[in-house]
Amino acid sequence: MRAVICLHQGERYALPLPLVRRVTEVSAIARVPRVPPVILGVMNQQGRVACVLDLGPLVGLKARPARPEGKVIMLQRAKGDLGLYVSEVFGIETLADETTPLPAPSGAARSTVASPAGPLKVIDADLLSRAIDQILEA
Repeated sequence: MRAVICLHQGERYALPLPLVRRVTEVSAIARVPRVPPVILGVMNQQGRVACVLDLGPLVGLKARPARPEGKVIMLQRAKGDLGLYVSEVFGIETLADETTPLPAPSGAARSTVASPAGPLKVIDADLLSRAIDQILEA
């Protein structure tokens, strides 16, 4: 399995590569009134408006404001431009196919996998997509 490795709120995650379009810097994020905290706002992404979500609530963590030094992982989606805000992106790694279920699954993070730098929480693509759809449809 090839995955984008990222850090968010002190935890390391593996996001399956087929979900990722590109990684970009955080540009000015415009807050949208009366939306849940998981929706950080919208930003200009190559001349298009992209919704930016905090990865935290999607993997069982609390929502936190975006910081300028963070990154946005733009996702491959048929339903409009959408990015996930994370603290840091380390790059792409090829990981073992064998994963170990988490003792207490958290949102879209359901298992762990070993990597040279230590264990990673693996984000399930289907669960992530469903969680995003639920947030945006609410």
